[in-house]
Amino acid sequence: MSTMLYSAELWPLTIPQKIKLDAAHNKFQRRLLGITWKDKVHNIRNQTKLQRMDLIIKERRLRWLGHVLRMEDDRIPKQATRWKMDSCTRRAGRPRSNWIDTVSRDLKSISMAWEDAEQAAVDREDWRRRVAQCVFDTG
Repeated sequence: MSTMLYSAELWPLTIPQKIKLDAAHNKFQRRLLGITWKDKVHNIRNQTKLQRMDLIIKERRLRWLGHVLRMEDDRIPKQATRWKMDSCTRRAGRPRSNWIDTVSRDLKSISMAWEDAEQAAVDREDWRRRVAQCVFDTG
């Protein structure tokens, strides 16, 4: 699991990537439990009590966000969250999903604005509780 999710908190996942990660996770769980397709077990998450991969990655992404928001202002990751490109034009078509947009969507799913997250991340215990709660609420 740790090898498969190495630096996953920085990935802006697409839907096909989520499907592939869930499929690989299910395959690994089946192999660990010794379940084959002949056994006709449909939902192995009931047996293993593990979350879906996209929820695990969402939790990691929000934990990393809390870490970045607690950094000093002169650190590069913190500066990257506030950086805006002014004089650049994008190509035609739908813009690619980036990390900031993905995190903003995650925050919106737990009814929190970016400014609220900056204030909440200061208290580590409160931030951990909120992040864990958001994963259990949506899972």
